[in-house]
Amino acid sequence: MGTTALIVFLSSLAIGLVSLVVLVYSALSIYRTARYGYKDLQPWLKLYQEYMMNLQGSLKIMEKRAQNITEIGLQMRESVDDMQDALEEMRNHPLVRAAGFMRRFKRSPQL
Repeated sequence: MGTTALIVFLSSLAIGLVSLVVLVYSALSIYRTARYGYKDLQPWLKLYQEYMMNLQGSLKIMEKRAQNITEIGLQMRESVDDMQDALEEMRNHPLVRAAGFMRRFKRSPQL
């Protein structure tokens, strides 16, 4: 019985040692895979950084264009408001009102 217990104990130690070796080998394999993956990722990161820089530049240009369009729209609105004010002043001018009043009483020419 003592021999059997010794064999079971030593075999469990051997299995534990083998498991530890397999665990270390797996950890090293994972580290190596991650390291190679990182090295493979570096050129792509540079490409994406350049792409993002170009995209940011394009966004800045688009923002400037949108601001210019907004400013032009505001200027146009001011111009239209000025035109409406001038037209309203012309309609309310006393001479224009008198001409409209006189037009009502004007005789139409007969043919």
